[in-house]
Amino acid sequence: MATNPDFLRCKEERNNESFFKVLQSVNVSSENLRALPHDFVRSFTDKELSGKMKIRTQWGRSWEVGISKNPRFYYMEKSGWDKFVRDNTLGNNEFITFTHKGNMHFTLNIFKLDGKEMMQPPESRALLASSSRIKTEQGEDDKKEEVVSELSYRGRTTAAKSNGRKKAAEESQESKKTEKVVRARRDYAGASSSTATEFTSLVKQGYLKFLRLRTSVAKDHMPDEKTMFKIHHPNGKKCWDVVYLGRFGVFSGGWSRLVKEYPLVVGDTCKFTFIKPEELLLVVSKP
Repeated sequence: MATNPDFLRCKEERNNESFFKVLQSVNVSSENLRALPHDFVRSFTDKELSGKMKIRTQWGRSWEVGISKNPRFYYMEKSGWDKFVRDNTLGNNEFITFTHKGNMHFTLNIFKLDGKEMMQPPESRALLASSSRIKTEQGEDDKKEEVVSELSYRGRTTAAKSNGRKKAAEESQESKKTEKVVRARRDYAGASSSTATEFTSLVKQGYLKFLRLRTSVAKDHMPDEKTMFKIHHPNGKKCWDVVYLGRFGVFSGGWSRLVKEYPLVVGDTCKFTFIKPEELLLVVSKP
């Protein structure tokens, strides 16, 4: 009988220790952000934690980051961590999973704010800086400055005239969106798919431990605060309690257990349907 390679890869990933970070510009270099989770470091010896960890992206580049300890926790040293962040122009709410592959080597899965995984390096800072300098030099040309100034004036005038209409339209759209979410969350168990709010998510390699929802889904349908969700299997015999972190838009604690017991593998499409404000029905489609 043939074995699904995605299932084998999923099984292997579940056996590896892993943790995640969400990088925001306001705290990207803070010691707390660089901290290694307490439950994670318990799996390693003091000798392993006294050296360096090697982190490697999907496109093959790697960095060595030292590990230090304060009275409360182990953390990644700032110099190596900051170099990794700078080299990849991170700090815009990226979601990163660190999966241990042995000997303090870690593979990284980096997901951007829209949920899309980074599979190649971003534009270099040097290229961006060069582009910026060219634009500045062009802007110093007197004739171009005059044209830009005139266009800017016309743009401000047009914007001022339409600002009231645009604001009213946005408020109307936001009101309709809010009403839709409220109606969906009032649906009861057994509601038809035509009345219940639904959203989908594709299981990627980094989503076997933590599932990050698309920004639009998190904003429109999910709570802003930390919430315990009950997720039901369609056979009615299984359900799981899974922690949703509203600040990051992530299903965290309990998700890996669901992945193992459902089970889910890379490539599966998960369709979530609200049956109560904090209860979801999960139906999985195979590729």
